[in-house]
Amino acid sequence: MKKFKIIIYLTVFILFGCTTFKVNLAFKLLGLYDDNIKLSKVTNEQKEVIFFPMHHLGTKLFYDDVKGKIDSLKKIGYFFYTEEVKGNKKDSITVRKSIKLTGIPYAKNNAGYKYFFDSIYNGKVKFKKEIFDQPTPAKFGLDESNSKNVDVTLKEMIDYYESKYGEIKLEPCDFEKSFYEKPNCKSKPVDKKVKDDVYLNFRNKNIINTLLNDNHKKVAIIYGADHFKGIREELLKRGFK
Repeated sequence: MKKFKIIIYLTVFILFGCTTFKVNLAFKLLGLYDDNIKLSKVTNEQKEVIFFPMHHLGTKLFYDDVKGKIDSLKKIGYFFYTEEVKGNKKDSITVRKSIKLTGIPYAKNNAGYKYFFDSIYNGKVKFKKEIFDQPTPAKFGLDESNSKNVDVTLKEMIDYYESKYGEIKLEPCDFEKSFYEKPNCKSKPVDKKVKDDVYLNFRNKNIINTLLNDNHKKVAIIYGADHFKGIREELLKRGFK
C-alpha cells in the first residue's frame, strides 16, 4: 500500500506543477527521508511480536538502522516474517489482471520502487537525500533458518478480489503491450475500500493466521508500514497487549 500512497502524491504533483520542493515534501511526509526505524511490540503469555514498519524506498542510514536492529534481535532468538507478493510471469493472465487492477506494470528483472521514480522523473528532480530500494532479506542477514516470507501470492490476491468483487475482465487493449509497460486501456480506479481490503486486510489475515499457528515465541514482522495498524488491532482483540 505504501507504493499506492507514493504514486498518488507524485501524480498530484505532476499534474499541478511537479517541483523539487513538492516532491521532497511528499517524500518527507511519507517518511522516506527518515534515518531511523521506530519499532513497536505487543505480547501475550506465549509470544512477543515486534513490528518493523518498513519503507520500500529509503535512505542508506534507514536501512543500516534496520539491519542493526535485526542483528540485535537475531542474537536473542527472534524469527522474522518478510513481505513479498510473488507472481509467475508464465501466468500472464494473472499478471495482466493485476496490472489492470493497479495500473502498475510488472517489474522487469525484479526492478524495485526506485525504477518507477527514475522512469517518472528522468533525473529532472534533485532529491533532498539519496534514496535506495529496500534491500532483500538476504542483505539483512536473513535466510530460511531465521525467516520466512508470509505474504500471499499474486494469484491468491487476484483470486480473492474476483471472489468478492467480480471477475477482472481483460480487453484487447490489455494485450497490446508487454506487461512491463502500462497498457493503453483506461481503467476506472479501484475504490479505496476495495483496495485496502485486497492489499491490506487480506494479506494481514494471512500474517495473523501464520503467527497464531507458529511455534516461534519471538517473532519480528518486517512489513510495509501501512499494514501495522490492522495487524495490531487484530492482535489486541486476541489478547495481546
